[in-house]
Amino acid sequence: MPLYSQSSKLLKPNSDTPTDIEVSVSQALLDLEANSDLGGALRGLYFVGAEEIVIRDDKVAIVIHIPFPQQRFYQKIQARLVRELEKKLSGKHVIFLSRRRILSKPTRHSRNLSKQKRPRSRTLTEVHSAILDDLVFPAEIIGQRKRIKIDGSQIIKVHLEKAAQINTETKLDTFTAVYKNLTGKDVVFEYKD
Repeated sequence: MPLYSQSSKLLKPNSDTPTDIEVSVSQALLDLEANSDLGGALRGLYFVGAEEIVIRDDKVAIVIHIPFPQQRFYQKIQARLVRELEKKLSGKHVIFLSRRRILSKPTRHSRNLSKQKRPRSRTLTEVHSAILDDLVFPAEIIGQRKRIKIDGSQIIKVHLEKAAQINTETKLDTFTAVYKNLTGKDVVFEYKD
């Protein structure tokens, strides 16, 4: 049975204790729910985890994992919520990502002899693509290219819409570091008309 209370916005299994960053994010969300115009929209929303990812020596980003069914509710208020949380959490970049599950490719000898075919949304490729979409959310990805160098290393070039450059330009190094940390893939962001 998961642990969830009105005094916390964090939903975790009973045996797991929340980390310091999860407690601070939960407290910041509770403060915003009580004292801002986001209160009505935040009521009933929770998150399932948070982690700090080091971008550079002097820069840290906070990745907040939310349940996939609540993603569209968070996205309605995400621009304002991120602004308010960045103020409360001492200027650290805040990113909301949906918690998704990757199912391994079924083989003849796999232990899971499920009668159902693995859904496309649970494949490694689809989950990594969805993480990229969540990562840059206010902006839209209008194209991407995969460049393979002679030594075999791959770089994904992601083209973002030019209209979102004002809001996302300062976070491009954050997006790159978070995506590399979560998926192990190198990515470069560019703006296209």
